[in-house]
Amino acid sequence: MLDSSNDTVAILYDIENAPIEMLQYTIDKAQRYQPCRMIIVSDWEAHPEQKRWDRLMQYPDFTFRQISRTFYGKNSLDSALYDSAQILYQEGVRKYFIITTDSDFVRIAESLNAEDPSYIIGVGTKQASEDLRNAYNEFFVYPPERKSGKDNTAKNHENHENQNTEETSMAKKKSTEDKNVKNGQKTIAEKAGKVQEQKKRTAKVVKKKNAPENKSEEITIKEPQKSELKSKKKPPQKSGGSADLLMNGFLAVRLPKTLRTSLEKKMVEEEVSLDELVTYLLMRGLSAK
Repeated sequence: MLDSSNDTVAILYDIENAPIEMLQYTIDKAQRYQPCRMIIVSDWEAHPEQKRWDRLMQYPDFTFRQISRTFYGKNSLDSALYDSAQILYQEGVRKYFIITTDSDFVRIAESLNAEDPSYIIGVGTKQASEDLRNAYNEFFVYPPERKSGKDNTAKNHENHENQNTEETSMAKKKSTEDKNVKNGQKTIAEKAGKVQEQKKRTAKVVKKKNAPENKSEEITIKEPQKSELKSKKKPPQKSGGSADLLMNGFLAVRLPKTLRTSLEKKMVEEEVSLDELVTYLLMRGLSAK
């Protein structure tokens, strides 16, 4: 690619086979590589009726060089441009535009790569041969080929398909995002429900665990009174005849009701059985005598 630099760029113009519009097209291309010195070489004096040459020569950034023909006739311009190209090459110019569709200019392109390679851009019509195109590093067709309506339609169709594909992808992406949001909300609701259910179960377990303790706190255990324990009687023992009872160490006595009541009261106070109480009283009475 021809870089923008302060180097010199030479334009070799085949004025006999290329219209002025092709030169203007080439100058527009060459201006992309400024700042640089541009030398446009051709036989300007061969067409004095073309007043447009004078306007082109007023460009401040260009140098227009007149070639010198050594002879006139067929290929005389080609030969003069060849000689001019050799002079530019010896001056150190290595960047060129060649405006022509004539295949004879292949010889000029080859000479510009004889020792140090040059960067050459060709400008010609679509009738230019493959040999001429291949002699250049780049080749521009003049006039520029415009894309046909069919190509534009195909491109528009492709763009439309790409747009539809992009819209479909965006719709799918949005649908997926909405679905994920919905699933996320559902998951959150389910988790909240599970947490609530777990709280209820925990509350039931705690309540069940604390129930006996609460009941024990509410229930007041009534301790038996000491008098109630003392009032318990030993069941009366059956006795046979008096003789049998004496022989067996038992004594059956009929007591008055009031005396028996006093003995039972004393029995409760002393916390002894009725037999023990009576035996104790009898022994104490006998000892006193």
